[in-house]
Order: sequence, then C-alpha cells, then structure tokens
Amino acid sequence: MLLQDKIIFLTGGSCGIGRDCAKAYVAEGAKVVVAARDKDGVESIAAELGPEHFGIVCDVTRDAEVKAAVGKALLRFGRLDAVHNNAGISSPCNPVHETTDAEWDEVFDVNLKGVLHTTRHAFAALAASKGSILNTSSLVGVIGQELHAAYTATKGGLNALTKSMALDYAKHGIRVNAVCPAGVWTPMLRQWCAEQPDPT
Repeated sequence: MLLQDKIIFLTGGSCGIGRDCAKAYVAEGAKVVVAARDKDGVESIAAELGPEHFGIVCDVTRDAEVKAAVGKALLRFGRLDAVHNNAGISSPCNPVHETTDAEWDEVFDVNLKGVLHTTRHAFAALAASKGSILNTSSLVGVIGQELHAAYTATKGGLNALTKSMALDYAKHGIRVNAVCPAGVWTPMLRQWCAEQPDPT
C-alpha cells in the first residue's frame, strides 16, 4: 500500500472531496485524523473509518482550535507525515462590488487563514518526519470564474501560497503541493449551483 502507516491530518474531511480523500487514504494504509467543524459529519466519518482513526471538531479559522487538534493528533500517534488542507467554503456567489466585507473575510479566513494555522502548528512535526503538505485549491484559481470573486481570489492566492511554501520548506525536507480540481458534484458545488441567478 502506498501510504502504509502514514499519519495524515486532514481538514474539511467530513463531507465532499475531503470525505472521499479520507476513505482513499485509509484504503492505502494510512491512519487519518479528520478535523472539521461539522460535529455530525466528523462523528460519521470517524465511525466509518474505524477505531484506528479519529475525528476532531475543529474550526480552521480559530488558531487555538487548530493548535489543540494538531496536539491531539501528535499525542495519539506521536508524529505527522502529512497535512491535507481541504477545508473550504464557496459562498458568496457574487462579483466583487456586491460582496460585503464580512463575506469576503469569511471566505479568506477559511480558505487561506486555515492553511496558515495548520502549517504553523504542524510544521515542526512535518520537518521531523520529512513529510508533506497538500492544499486543495481549484481550477478557478487558475482560470477565474464569473460571479465567484471571493472564492476565486482565495484559490488563486492558495496557488501562489503553495509555491512559496514549497520554496520555503524544501530545505526542511517538506514537500508542498496543490491539487486544482474542476467541478466535483459535492455539497459545496450543489450550494454554488443553488445560488446562481438561474440555478437550472
């Protein structure tokens, strides 16, 4: 198995892409810590994955919660081999001039500041294991998207951040990459479709 006994800290793993990633990691032999803010979703995926894995209710926008979650993972397993930053939100579906400060800040807090928090608290463990960081970005961060200014900005920013992190952390033996999926029929995409002027 490709990930036998690797310890992976996965944010946003309670639904959608993250949930399927958690199951794929387990299928390849990894032990997974799922951190997400949806308590029911966390409990559901933890039960599905089994007792060798566990879930933590954690809001990635809150530095103290991320610190505590990473600490629990290290207490349980003694190390981290990878962090997968998958937590993300997509609303609002507006152009820039129709986006409020609060909406803008919320998307940036989840989609970008969350990466700041996990990296800050997992860095030492990843340097010790010569591990890796994977960021879930989006194709729209490369090509743009109509009526999706804040989300697109965060994903473009995440792509640039990933490149900077890769350069900063190479000397520590930490690999940093991003994946940029196109549309995947997840709860997030269904929500985005429902918010369009013509949802059909």
